[in-house]
Amino acid sequence: MSAVRAADLACHARPDELALEMTQGVAVDLLPVVAIVGRPNVGKSTFFAKATGRYAEASNVPGTTVGVARRQVRVGGRNAVVVDLPGALSLVDGSAGLPPFWQLLGDARPDAILAVVDLGDLARHLPLVLACRDLGMPIVVAANLADEAAARGVTVDVGRLSQLLAAPVYRTIGREGVGVGDAVAAAVKLAAAGQRGAGPARRARPAPPYAPDVVARINALARKFAAPTAAENLAGVDPLRALVERGQITPIGAATIVGAEMLEPARWVVAEGWAAQVEQRRGGAVPLADRLAQHITAPWPGLPLFLLVTVLTIGLTIAVGTLLSGVLGSAWASYVSPTLTSAVNTLVPVPPVAKATLWAVDSGLLAMLSVGIPFVLVFYVLLAVLEDSGYLASAAVLSDRVFNAFGLPGRAAIPILAATGCNVPAIYGTRVLESRRERLLASFLIVLTPCSARSAVVVAALAPFAGAGVALAAFGVVGLVAVGAGIGANALVPGRQSPLVLELPPLRRPIARLVAAKAWYRFRSFVRTATPVMLVGSFVLGLAYETGAIGPIESAIGPSLKWLLGLPAVAGIALVLSFLRKELALQLLLVLAIAELGQGASSLGAFMSPGQLFVYAIATAVSIPCAATLASLVDEFGKRAALAVSAATLLVGLGAAAVVARLIGVA
Repeated sequence: MSAVRAADLACHARPDELALEMTQGVAVDLLPVVAIVGRPNVGKSTFFAKATGRYAEASNVPGTTVGVARRQVRVGGRNAVVVDLPGALSLVDGSAGLPPFWQLLGDARPDAILAVVDLGDLARHLPLVLACRDLGMPIVVAANLADEAAARGVTVDVGRLSQLLAAPVYRTIGREGVGVGDAVAAAVKLAAAGQRGAGPARRARPAPPYAPDVVARINALARKFAAPTAAENLAGVDPLRALVERGQITPIGAATIVGAEMLEPARWVVAEGWAAQVEQRRGGAVPLADRLAQHITAPWPGLPLFLLVTVLTIGLTIAVGTLLSGVLGSAWASYVSPTLTSAVNTLVPVPPVAKATLWAVDSGLLAMLSVGIPFVLVFYVLLAVLEDSGYLASAAVLSDRVFNAFGLPGRAAIPILAATGCNVPAIYGTRVLESRRERLLASFLIVLTPCSARSAVVVAALAPFAGAGVALAAFGVVGLVAVGAGIGANALVPGRQSPLVLELPPLRRPIARLVAAKAWYRFRSFVRTATPVMLVGSFVLGLAYETGAIGPIESAIGPSLKWLLGLPAVAGIALVLSFLRKELALQLLLVLAIAELGQGASSLGAFMSPGQLFVYAIATAVSIPCAATLASLVDEFGKRAALAVSAATLLVGLGAAAVVARLIGVA
């Protein structure tokens, strides 16, 4: 399975470049290109979504964008391509496991740059703008988060800032779309002008704002780029030379990258001076969001609050999911199932095939309604609220000392917490960690973290038949297993952890429209990928069951599964098939229960005892990852490491389930 297919199966798409298309007979690669750049958590992805009119995965969490995305736009009568690049602190920033940012920028081949900055924190954001301007590319600045700046008493003279930067500056509020269209239109206009021949070598450059000695040293480096024989004495200049020869950047621009270590302090000095010229800050009360942030990142009351948020999230998922499951299940049994049964029996003359078809279209779809819509959708909504509020990033700071026990910095909490939605983007999100060791350890914990599908299995299997308290206890067992396995992995894998360096975003009020869009995007992806697998899996299982072919399979695995976990053979079949999609672990059990015992809320409880369901939930929540997660591991770390992580989680999952089975007397 390729990496792209892994993304197709995942709840989230993989952050890769999108395929080029044709626009009104013109190849997209001939259109002007605008690259969106900015520091982490400045709202680039939200800005990108507003600019292109299509949803883009965005969270109030640093490191949400860890890849490159391209989209076509039409602004002011012009077609163009907009590229969303990962957040970066500087052009030479190589964080998030990616190449240096200047290389990603060069690969995008932009004709203009749209730099997104925080209007309320210009001193920290202008150095990256200056670095992009030094490349010789046309640049437009979007002074984003203008609403938050105003709430903090910050006013900015945008006209004066534009004069200092010698570039257009637009005041924007990305989440609401204010000013986004104007900023993108200006960038597209500059990009189109650049395509018509005003390349960087011929474009007038603003005077460098640095000290004369710094300028002299940069000019000396630039002369080496103009002399091919001398340039070979500079380490790592070949990619830069290619950018110069293609006309993307000037020799001066290439020199500023080579001399970045010398130039970056000068940029910060200039940025602080310019910010002081254009900003006015009025005193006043500290905003409520800032006061809350101080509390939730402190051990007290931060840790109790974190536990409370976790319990409330699981509890709401259980309560609302169980209610919706009962309503949808009853409606299906009363109105849909009889009609489907009659239609299938009429249209399909072969009895075994007809019964197998009902396994798919009746029992299979009912299982989707009983698990997918009630529990997965509710969890996605709650996760989107936590992400957009900025709470997940605060939890990362709070949990730094906790993650030290796993050999990880607190930054690892971001992809691990994101794994509660889907493991696939969380695997790619480990790129925010610095070393391969940290990424492997984090990925191991991610695979042990129940995603929304596995959480839904735990909740739907236990809450109706054993109570919400037992479901919470199952999550507690899974947490203890993950903690023990993580500490053990840290002891076995050699190496050291890096310190926590994290851009902590402000707490923000989630916008209902954006929360709904994010939850719907993820849920729609889940339904599109899970439903066909569920239908086919249910049909195959039904055909095997109705023809008697399942008998030998049950006989082969039944004794071993009964001895190890105390579960019936059909539970083993569902566990194996859940490798395709984790939702199948419960849904196929529901299909079997419905097929054998008929409709009704008590079917699963009659099929397995509460103790067996508890063991089954533990095995499902911790054991081998799904196919999409495995493919993502292969894509990120290679086959050997991916298989090692998968084998370790399988051993941990089966071992934990076996211990639990013996402790509660099931096996």
